[in-house]
Amino acid sequence: MSRDVATWHDSEVRLTAGNTVYVGLGITGQPYSQPTRWIKSGTSILTFLVGSFLFSRLMTYLTPRSRSALLTSSILQTICTIIPAILSSTGLVPANAGDLLPRSFIVLLPLSLLAIQSGGQCVLSRVLGYSEIPTVVLTSAYCDIGMDPKLFAGPTNNVKRNRRVGSAVLLILGAWIGGYLTRHGHIGQALWVVSGVKAAMALVWVVWPRPKGVQLE
Repeated sequence: MSRDVATWHDSEVRLTAGNTVYVGLGITGQPYSQPTRWIKSGTSILTFLVGSFLFSRLMTYLTPRSRSALLTSSILQTICTIIPAILSSTGLVPANAGDLLPRSFIVLLPLSLLAIQSGGQCVLSRVLGYSEIPTVVLTSAYCDIGMDPKLFAGPTNNVKRNRRVGSAVLLILGAWIGGYLTRHGHIGQALWVVSGVKAAMALVWVVWPRPKGVQLE
C-alpha cells in the first residue's frame, strides 16, 4: 500500500489502543512527522462509538438475532463501505487526502463511515454470541490464544481457539489481498471488494436457516 493511500486509511478503521495513544500524543504536537494524525484517530474513535451506539439500539429495536435485525445491520454496513468506495473511485476523496489536513477535512468523511460500519460489525458479532472473534483488532485474541489451557487440543475439541486462530489467519489474508489491490496507490478497488463481501453477507441472512434456540424471523 502506498504512503498516499495509507495516510487516510491506516488509522481510520482499526480502533486499536494506538488510536487512543495518537490522540494523547497530539496534545503535544507529536508525532512530528504526522502532526494531524490525532484528528484522524480521534474521529475514528468517536465515530466508532457512534456506530456502536446506533447499531446496538437499532438491533434492540428490531429484536436482536431476528432476521430483520441481522439483515438491516448488514445492509447498513454495506452502504457505509460503498460510499467510501465511490468517493475514492471518483476522486472526490484523493489518495493523499490525509496529507491535506487541516486545509481540507474531506478525508474524515470516508473515515467516519468506515469507522461507523466497524462499530456495527463489532455489535453484530456480540449479538450473535461470538465475542471470542474480534472483528476490529486482534490484540485480545492473541492474548486469549496464548492463555488458552486447551491450546494444543485436537481440532474438534476447542472451537473457540479455532475461531480465534482462523480470524488471525483471515486477517493476514485480507491484508495481503488489500495490499495487492492498493499497490498502485488506489484504495477504491479494495473498498469495492469489501463492499461486495458485505453485500454477500447481507444476502446470506435472507436464506440462512433458523438454528435451534435462535430467532431468525
